[in-house]
Amino acid sequence: MKWPMRCRKDEGASGVEFALVALILVFLLFGIVQFGYLFFQWLEVTHAAREGVRWAALGNDESDVIQRAQDAAPGLNWNGNGTVDVSYPDGSTSPGNPVRVAVTYNTPLFAPLMQNLFQVGNSSTFELRSAATQRIE
Repeated sequence: MKWPMRCRKDEGASGVEFALVALILVFLLFGIVQFGYLFFQWLEVTHAAREGVRWAALGNDESDVIQRAQDAAPGLNWNGNGTVDVSYPDGSTSPGNPVRVAVTYNTPLFAPLMQNLFQVGNSSTFELRSAATQRIE
């Protein structure tokens, strides 16, 4: 017998290759799902800020503006996860002055290794923010 012995059988090689590649594909799939979920929620947060500032520009009460912004984003769970802040940069609520609505929402990260990718440390949430400014009518 010659050394090294050569095995000519490759039975099971495709199973081993699949096991190695499947792990990468699963992580990639989870990453795609997490990105899609984050993008959906970012769109909801942006829409909430725009709708809230439009409602505030019409001269509505601050509590109505907050409720309108939250209603504009039905895909978000507002119970302790997000805030809507209404501010008047010039300090006046008279017509012609700006009003600003800022929406902040903490969304969970469920995909593996996403905490490291987004550099959120030990937290399992990612903060999404959006703000809109408009003149009061």
